[in-house]
Amino acid sequence: MKNPTAVSAEELEQLTLETLDSIQNGDDEKVIKLFDKVSSIFQKGNAYTQNLVANVFICPLTSLLEMNYSWGVRYLKMLPLPLKNEHRHQVYASGI
Repeated sequence: MKNPTAVSAEELEQLTLETLDSIQNGDDEKVIKLFDKVSSIFQKGNAYTQNLVANVFICPLTSLLEMNYSWGVRYLKMLPLPLKNEHRHQVYASGI
């Protein structure tokens, strides 16, 4: 088994800010690269790392993309499957 990717909350927060800026600037290529990087961290990480990605990366991303769904759906389609599943988990977590 591969060693989990060691990542700190500060590093993930920086990736989050970079991703949100790229989304607002419409830089799709950079967004895809950042999504892939975070997806790799999520998949290779242990439960702590996965929770960190969910709370520090997915939650702010979900908030931004759900505020304006008409353009947010474009970026939701770009999410790799593991991040897309985590996004859906957060959206439907309320049970409403």
